[in-house]
Amino acid sequence: MAKLQKLHGEYILKDYKLSLANDMYLETGKALEVNVKLVDNRAITDKQRAFIFALCGEISYYTGEDKEWVRMLLQTYNAKLRDIEVESLSTCDMTYANGLIDTIINFCIDQEIPFAKKLIDDYGYTFDEKQTYSMCLKRICVICGSRADIHHVDSIGMGENRKNVSHLGKRALPLCRQHHIECHTIGNEAFINKYQLSPITIDKKIEYFIKKGKLRVFKEE
Repeated sequence: MAKLQKLHGEYILKDYKLSLANDMYLETGKALEVNVKLVDNRAITDKQRAFIFALCGEISYYTGEDKEWVRMLLQTYNAKLRDIEVESLSTCDMTYANGLIDTIINFCIDQEIPFAKKLIDDYGYTFDEKQTYSMCLKRICVICGSRADIHHVDSIGMGENRKNVSHLGKRALPLCRQHHIECHTIGNEAFINKYQLSPITIDKKIEYFIKKGKLRVFKEE
């Protein structure tokens, strides 16, 4: 198997067999375009496996579909999405498991399938900026999955008319009432650090829905 190493700041590919034609092409000083697939030798953890089954259980409970069928369906969907093969959860690696977990979480966000706060807490899952953006549009709390409104991380000022003031470029998070109160209690930065959050930057699409009243915003306190 070919190996990729780093020596004095340069990446070196070893033990890779080239055809004679490609080898002669490289001799001319030109470069070949290659696809590199990294091999993850870390086996899936029990925690990852349990999280996947628990998420599929949540979807099964919400939809009424068989849990094993849900898991097989999502693994097939994940494989097509990432252009990879479906792998067994007993022998796959950590990279495959993490990708599958992200796919399942994204599916739940997109389909507005609720997941228990305890489930997210127990497995220490944190949402990235892209997921947080989708959760803003879906009005899903980025901490617990409950119904949420938009919290401005960057203040727009008290008493401002939200239909007139610009929200563009301001950081925001979708938070339920409980976590919005906690955020104000401990402060934005402490709150973000505590839950390892990735606030979104409000763009024209988010601002449009805020000004139309489709996305509700917490009042400044």
